[in-house]
Amino acid sequence: MDTTAKDNELVFEWDDSKDDLNRQKHGFSFDEAIAVFLDLFRIEYYDKKHSTQVEDRYITLGTIRNVVVLCVSYTDRNGHIRLISARKATPKEEKMYYACYKNAFKS
Repeated sequence: MDTTAKDNELVFEWDDSKDDLNRQKHGFSFDEAIAVFLDLFRIEYYDKKHSTQVEDRYITLGTIRNVVVLCVSYTDRNGHIRLISARKATPKEEKMYYACYKNAFKS
């Protein structure tokens, strides 16, 4: 079964069984991961490694609860953001996020 959620103008969807597995493996639900897309300082980039000829995938790094930096993998499905995974960012990803965050406030 799939779940669909709206936040502002964005529409999110995910597979419920994948959400359960993600919560068990990484400790974060897809419902929590939606907050990453509301982070004004999030970083988004194309996931060349996991994209295929059939499906483009993207990575977004952003915070939830203004503390935890998450790495969220997703694809676009008919204008909806289809969440694939959500996990705590690696130290390297956190460093990249905070470097961009700091640069946003430099004069």
